Amino acid sequence: MAVVSDGERSVSVGMPLDTDGFLRRECPTCEREFKWLHSDGDASEEEPDSGYFCPYCAVQAPGGAWFTKAQADHIAGVGAHEFLGPLLDEMKRSFGGLNRPDSMIKVSVTGDTPPRPEPLSEQDDMRRVDFACHPSEPVKVLEDWDRDVHCLLCGRSVGGV
Repeated sequence: MAVVSDGERSVSVGMPLDTDGFLRRECPTCEREFKWLHSDGDASEEEPDSGYFCPYCAVQAPGGAWFTKAQADHIAGVGAHEFLGPLLDEMKRSFGGLNRPDSMIKVSVTGDTPPRPEPLSEQDDMRRVDFACHPSEPVKVLEDWDRDVHCLLCGRSVGGV
């Protein structure tokens, strides 16, 4: 789940899981997609201080850096709908008050509230890889990936699975 905020209020944006409970992610370095097992924080281990490791390239990044492009676009769309739309409506009302018959100033604000984006969907793809070092943190990787797969938490690899 992601949270979009304007500083005064916030909106939670849910992300779909596959039927096994895995959430799609994308490495900010190599840009390959994978999935990690979603949890509400109780069952999984804490995020490492320097972030998670990519299962493909083993580069580490903070927890908030792993959104896919589709997820980032969806979050931005929800933010535009929830915050930009009401702001445009308020501007139309505020500036509309300037348009009096005796006023020399005429103001026109046009624009529609951005539509709420369609919910994302998730397909059941990829294959699961488990790690002896952190058995509660499996990942799913591309079906044709035949090189090392690295643990999200410690970066140790499981050789060409």
